[in-house]
Amino acid sequence: MALSCRELNEKKGSVVIMMIRLSSRGKIGFIMLCILALFVTACGSNKGNAPSSGAESSSGTTASNDPASIKAKVTFMQWGTQEEVNQTKELLKKFNEKYPNIKVEVSSKDWETYWTAITAQAASGTLPDIYKMDEAYLDKYAKLGAMKDLTSLMSEHSFDVDAFEPSVLHKLQQSGKQYALPRDANTIVVFYNKKLFADEKTNPRGAPVPTSEMSWDEFIQIAKQMTLDKKGRTAADSDFDKSSTSQWGLVMDAAGSADSVLESQLWSNGARLVNDDQSFAMNSPEGLEVLNKFRSFIVDDHVVPSSSQVKSISPDPFLSLATGKVAISFGGSWNTSEYKVANIDFEAILPPKFKEEKTVVQVSGYGMNPKTNNEEAAWILLNWLTGSEGQIALAEQGQSIPANKQAVDTYLAIQDGYNKQVFIDSQKYVIPVPFFDGKENLLWDIIPQMLSNPLSGKGDIQQAVKDIGASYGK
Repeated sequence: MALSCRELNEKKGSVVIMMIRLSSRGKIGFIMLCILALFVTACGSNKGNAPSSGAESSSGTTASNDPASIKAKVTFMQWGTQEEVNQTKELLKKFNEKYPNIKVEVSSKDWETYWTAITAQAASGTLPDIYKMDEAYLDKYAKLGAMKDLTSLMSEHSFDVDAFEPSVLHKLQQSGKQYALPRDANTIVVFYNKKLFADEKTNPRGAPVPTSEMSWDEFIQIAKQMTLDKKGRTAADSDFDKSSTSQWGLVMDAAGSADSVLESQLWSNGARLVNDDQSFAMNSPEGLEVLNKFRSFIVDDHVVPSSSQVKSISPDPFLSLATGKVAISFGGSWNTSEYKVANIDFEAILPPKFKEEKTVVQVSGYGMNPKTNNEEAAWILLNWLTGSEGQIALAEQGQSIPANKQAVDTYLAIQDGYNKQVFIDSQKYVIPVPFFDGKENLLWDIIPQMLSNPLSGKGDIQQAVKDIGASYGK
């Protein structure tokens, strides 16, 4: 039986936390969007009000001027593995040391099921009070009215925006309004295998290790010396056999990693993937220069594997370094644990550049149900999780890069045997381009399908770019 808007609103009030792991970004087919839009429109006038000081809360308790005395049950939703669920429960124990009367319920799903659940709950009016949001989907849900504009709450409670890099906050904004607050800021950098560089058998020419902010020309010269065939000859040697490569100097999949590699490198050369009005922009001379350069690394220099060769090395190009047969690779800050499991002695540096250093930071955060009946308690939880106390507690777990700069020292104090400072430094160079509805299709479907072969030498780059623009349709 269908529920009325009033019945749906009456079912709101508890705060549920669901968790799911984001192992890597992938496309999510959004279902029930029409249903969601209808419910948002039909029920939009039924706004849940936060209990004021001294007023009765939705859980039947009385709030006071002392936040620590507020009694409420709050729901929070997040993606994550069971390990990540347990880590969040540990965070909540610290939260409850300060706010013992706010109870948070926790549940979990996998990454794809999470978005199906969010869509269904938004349509039925049963969204949790606080839920985790990825930058890739914020625009979509904000437009559908499934997220509360936090701007006024931040002002009312003097939320410290200076504790975050402006570019990180910007990732979770839509039309200048803040719809989520940052939790973590995972970065895309470059890793290299220190052992391969130190061994004369795997580095017969004595190539120097790469450093941050090198030019692409300098970077590729090192990659040439670190690319070996089965007879130990390098790609810098005239008799190098490109058909029997046994060690790759550099692994990157520019087409398959359009969001994490290609777009930032377009910016580095003064180009854009899309303009501010969301129109397609990669067909500029500067954009084509980047694509032709990347093609030359594969076709002419033989230091980067083709798209099909990348898949034979590792299903995830970011994990190719873990094979022990790759000298340098692009990778995410979250990949370091896999490198350690594979016993890779690695170092992290900023990516090479064309004209300017540009990086990618993938931000996730927490949003609020716009119709929550627990706004006061929900804000207390949200403020704690993204404020200095919660972020320091997150940093102490050593698994995520806290978005709040006040937690950086705690994060860096945990010695992991490599330069973690590069993850923090990369936030200064992040490209200020939030996702918008439709961009994920361009990045995760259209470009990988239409650009992989031309970059590998099979097809015309300029025609491929023209076809990509036509498929994108903006």
